[in-house]
Amino acid sequence: MIRRLPPDQIRAIAAGEVVSAPVDVLKELIENALDAGADRLDVTLQQGGCERIVVRDNGVGIARDDLPLAVEAHSTSKLASLSAITTLGFRGEGLYAIRYAARLAVTSRPAQQLGGATLYADGDDISLDTHPAAAGTICEVTELFGRLPARRQGLEPPANEGKRALALLSRYLLHHPHLSLKLVYDGEERWSYAGGSFYEAVKLLWGTVSANRLLSVTATDKSYHLHGLLSRPELSRPRRDRLLLAVNGRPVEWPDALIKVVIDSYQDLIPGGQYPVGVLNLSLPADEVLVNTAPDKRRVRLLSSKAVAAFVEQAVADTLGSHTLAPALPDLHVADGVRAAPRHRFPHLRQLGRYRDLYLLAEADGDLWVVDQHAAHERILFEELARRYRDEPPVELPHPELLPLSADEIANYEAHRALLGEVGLELEPFGPDTYRLRRVPAFLVGHPDLAAEVVKSTLASRDLDQAWRHVLARLACLPAIKAGHALSGADAQTLLDTLATCDTPWACPHGRPTALVLSELDLARRFGRRHTRQTQSPRPTPPNVATDVRSDAKPDVTTSDVRAEDDKPEDDSTTTADESVKTSP
Repeated sequence: MIRRLPPDQIRAIAAGEVVSAPVDVLKELIENALDAGADRLDVTLQQGGCERIVVRDNGVGIARDDLPLAVEAHSTSKLASLSAITTLGFRGEGLYAIRYAARLAVTSRPAQQLGGATLYADGDDISLDTHPAAAGTICEVTELFGRLPARRQGLEPPANEGKRALALLSRYLLHHPHLSLKLVYDGEERWSYAGGSFYEAVKLLWGTVSANRLLSVTATDKSYHLHGLLSRPELSRPRRDRLLLAVNGRPVEWPDALIKVVIDSYQDLIPGGQYPVGVLNLSLPADEVLVNTAPDKRRVRLLSSKAVAAFVEQAVADTLGSHTLAPALPDLHVADGVRAAPRHRFPHLRQLGRYRDLYLLAEADGDLWVVDQHAAHERILFEELARRYRDEPPVELPHPELLPLSADEIANYEAHRALLGEVGLELEPFGPDTYRLRRVPAFLVGHPDLAAEVVKSTLASRDLDQAWRHVLARLACLPAIKAGHALSGADAQTLLDTLATCDTPWACPHGRPTALVLSELDLARRFGRRHTRQTQSPRPTPPNVATDVRSDAKPDVTTSDVRAEDDKPEDDSTTTADESVKTSP
């Protein structure tokens, strides 16, 4: 026998079709805020959204008299025509479904309205309070599925529900990077993003390494517009989870025709089974997109799919074609706290050539070395100055210089007079707030114009050792070989030989690396070779010379077998050029 369902069951079923988890509630509230023109969102989640979800926006707000109607079924201000949908929401089901799935409180005030109001909705119970309120809207949802225990038990653990909610927030932020977003999760502020470009949003959510390997995409053809970012070939993933598309501001799944042209554009640039990374916003005329094709609105239908696919294909081709796509060396960082290592393994480098009159190319033990001539010269000069600072006696100035000192500088000098005297810096009072510089360390004699500045910077620091180190580093930088200074082959080889004698040859005094090293194995991986050739050392052992048998010595002949599996990233990893370059040992 067929019978009509009671109203309460109809409402419960309808609510479950729109809201099945906290992430669905969050999606409805975010879309309402964006449709209201908000550019600032404050989101609060408790227990992954299972206990409480709050979304505050600065949109146009809801008039006091319209608040009760906003939570009724199929009541909306957004829909004009189903054939040209221009908003993210349009069915008028979101707040109605939330009302029957949880407790809902909506506080709102349009900017032109005097005073605001809060509507409380709990199933069939509705009440409205008027009171002062800030412009915009605050939606608070609590006790999700509190009246529906079966659905409540069907929720995943709060940690899992929270991950889904964060993934949704990330998706909307990537496609709407202008948004200012603050997220508070279980009482802890997780995000505080001020709004910005696609690059800034990607940097926040995916990290700087990924952001630096993305290319800007901008294309327009009459009524079609494409904006966003796409990855260089060295950034790829084994899944398409970071290749994202929004159509008219709505995050959607890729239509087959569009994803095909994007992947085909990379087919000769990235290995098989890998996918590019990117965020693309596609804007089309509203009457060329069918949105009302699925309840979750994640899939759209393009009425002119061939024309749109051709536009996207040309845009991607133009973007890739306008950049040099050879994989670049990744960012490399020298470990903090580098110390002198008398038995370091810095090898004897044989100079091969130079690049742009700044980098020296050299080889040692089968490896290719790139040496920054300025950084290397800085290291050499710094250690020479440090040696003179330690070993040479201070020098009495024939014409003492007068220095005006502040009260803090005078107090600092008096407190460290003995220590400063040990390093060769001696001052004596010469009238009110003035001292006479009598003795200086020997290395300063050649820099009389810097003596006063060095003294004042030393007295301004509480850590005298660190202050003198900064002084030595600066003095080493001034005369060091600059970019554009062409070294002869003999001078370049002398620089490399002297660098190898330094106590700490790996970094300049400012912490930048002096050299990068790339092995033949690394080069083979970068060029996609499965094997490296057998190579003979360019410096064969001379006759009658004993072979070096130290444990750290490398053999003259090396054979490396690179398996294909070595070059495959893990399934959930992003492949970048970082994997194949190392800093010097």
